[in-house]
Amino acid sequence: MNELIVKMRFLIPTLSRTEKAIAQALLEKPELICIMTLAELARETDSSDASVVRFCRKMGYTGFTEMKQAFVNALKDSSIMTVEAITKEDTVLDNLHKVYKSNMQALTDTILLADGDVYESAAQALLNARSIHFFGAGDSAAVCQLFYFKFRRLGIPGSAQSDAVMQIIEASNLGRGDVAVAVSYEGKSRTVLNAMRVAKEKGATIICITKMSKSPLLRLSDINLFIATSDVTTGRDIVARRVAEQMVIDALYLSVLVRSEKEYDKNLNSTSKFLELNKVRGKGFK
Repeated sequence: MNELIVKMRFLIPTLSRTEKAIAQALLEKPELICIMTLAELARETDSSDASVVRFCRKMGYTGFTEMKQAFVNALKDSSIMTVEAITKEDTVLDNLHKVYKSNMQALTDTILLADGDVYESAAQALLNARSIHFFGAGDSAAVCQLFYFKFRRLGIPGSAQSDAVMQIIEASNLGRGDVAVAVSYEGKSRTVLNAMRVAKEKGATIICITKMSKSPLLRLSDINLFIATSDVTTGRDIVARRVAEQMVIDALYLSVLVRSEKEYDKNLNSTSKFLELNKVRGKGFK
């Protein structure tokens, strides 16, 4: 059931008004579809038979009958994790447990959204890359810095600029064979979009890590990797998105490390050896 819920939840921004009504009804009462005919579900959601069928196809099914059977099977083994909102009455330990559950749900839901072929395409693009550059704004820039650091340790040229002007400069120097990785949860960051427009014009391959929604970033990207989150915050700071983004890039990083024929593992060992110079060894260390 969790997979069906995740698919519907993250398809909602891409649906028409009528299709959204169908999705919302099934999110609230998923058992509806198990006891209703196509016509009955259409009436219940103030839609039409055709709208229900279109919704079923967007969910990845051939039609109503196939999706109904999927719901019947899923309801037999429901495992939806409830993520509770943070309240001012919570203790720090309460918040610790809620953030843990939120992170676990985000990781689980992100895996459910993952398309193996798309991830393989992303890994192959990184393996063949002449250079890898990361683009993000705000706290996404911190994620980019982390993974620039990891890929740079392998000896792969690249960048992770936090300044908007420098991002455009880096993008303008890209070309065919270079990869730009855009990290943007909403896919609407002006800084990232401007850089990706330049990167696309220069012929670079663009990989984006974002939520599943209609966004300008998806129109610029060549390879789309979607993350899912469960928000436990009281504002717009969705804490779980960072852990999902990290999981995605870590998976790509490890794939590049173990598959490459460029001896990245030797580069990593060599870099790690010299980084030991940056550690204090004792009183006699100079």
